[in-house]
Amino acid sequence: MRKEVGKRANTKRLISRPQVLVVDDDPGVRELLIAALDDCYVVHAAATGAEACALLRTHPIVAVILDAVLDREHGLDLVERFRNLSSAPILLLTGYGSEDLAVRALRAKVDEYLKKPVSVVDLLAVLRRLIPSDESTTDLATRAGRYLNAHSGKPIRMVELAAQLGVSEAHLRRRFRDAHAMTPRQYLAELRVRRAADLLRTTQHEVKQIAQEVGYTNPQLFRRTFTRVLGMPPLRWRLQGKEGKPDRRVR
Repeated sequence: MRKEVGKRANTKRLISRPQVLVVDDDPGVRELLIAALDDCYVVHAAATGAEACALLRTHPIVAVILDAVLDREHGLDLVERFRNLSSAPILLLTGYGSEDLAVRALRAKVDEYLKKPVSVVDLLAVLRRLIPSDESTTDLATRAGRYLNAHSGKPIRMVELAAQLGVSEAHLRRRFRDAHAMTPRQYLAELRVRRAADLLRTTQHEVKQIAQEVGYTNPQLFRRTFTRVLGMPPLRWRLQGKEGKPDRRVR
């Protein structure tokens, strides 16, 4: 009976831990990474891109640790395939610190980049930054949305917002898109345009002044964004409001 209780407790512990995927063709490296991460994560391992894709399809992977050079594949060539299967952030590990590889990694939009040999401390620190602890996608997106709502009239840098939330900008963008079907920048643009639409309807302020009030220092950018979101420029919106036409596109 005690054995059965212990088995159930151990199973529950495994299920509750975040699941990460290690992709490396060196079995020794895979074993070292599994041993280093086993206390904090459920670790799945793959030697090839095909094995990794199969695991991404069948497990709720929250982060991928990817070797830059596999046996017959380049890790960066697998990034797009992984992105199509999962929104999990990707940490690239490489024994080659060339500038060309760094540029390729940036272009492939990997989330982090570490050189081998990797210390366990550094690896865990990066994973903690990439994986929000005890937070669901909805919670992270909700916190970001609240911040954007509260500060929409001020200059906002998404990289700073991500840092405040304890995640990378790329991770925030993916999680926010999962929850809201748009990026944080698109969400902020719509917030500002909705506020501007209300000001156009309820005040006599000039368009340039309204643009500044809602957070735009560039009037041309404001007009382009307003037109893209609501389908007409600000002055036409104001005119239609005076004529009593409904503003159904404002959500």
